[in-house]
Amino acid sequence: MQAAFKLQNVTYGRILNIPDLTIPGGALFTVTGRSGSGKTTLLKLLNNLISCDEGELYYHGTNIKSIDPVDLRRRVVMVSQTPHIFPGSLEENIRLAFYFNRKEPPTQNRIKQMLATFNLPIDPLQDTKHLSGGEKQRLALIRALQLEPETLLLDEPTAALDDENTETVLRYLTDWVSRDGRSLVMVSHGGEKVKAMSGTVLLLNNGQIEKSYSTAPEGV
Repeated sequence: MQAAFKLQNVTYGRILNIPDLTIPGGALFTVTGRSGSGKTTLLKLLNNLISCDEGELYYHGTNIKSIDPVDLRRRVVMVSQTPHIFPGSLEENIRLAFYFNRKEPPTQNRIKQMLATFNLPIDPLQDTKHLSGGEKQRLALIRALQLEPETLLLDEPTAALDDENTETVLRYLTDWVSRDGRSLVMVSHGGEKVKAMSGTVLLLNNGQIEKSYSTAPEGV
């Protein structure tokens, strides 16, 4: 399996120190660990929102420093734990992302389908100011998925969700990865349900790799 990301001797302040890490492409890769272990910092490095102090970071074999940041963020889309939601309707929020990325937006019927899939109010014209934190997370996730990126970076996508909606989101994401062969790197504080659905789990401790292991059954 081709690597999506490759990190070699990467350091960032006193937050991260990663001698060697390969994140596989076409798979769900989960980064876990305690608060302050460097999980979100790692995601930001992968999206080139920040640059490492030392070392090299590659995306599909190309040094990330040589990739235009705008082009990279069209190919690699990140959704933060507290995503920015624009004033206006749910539909406007989704369409704005396509305007910024110069892509044809989805139809209203497609937006309705995705809202229903993620247990959100089906009316795409509803104002976003009435959404809860968990609903905003799911709206931002829908917005990112509809852009059809090569790679999706998610920071605690289920943190504000109940068990039912966590199950819905995780099932969709695992199907999305396996169906379309896309890459997903997801930060999570943990939870057996999240780990069980991941292909690989990376445990960070004080900015260093404590262990990395596959969750696939033996022989798979």
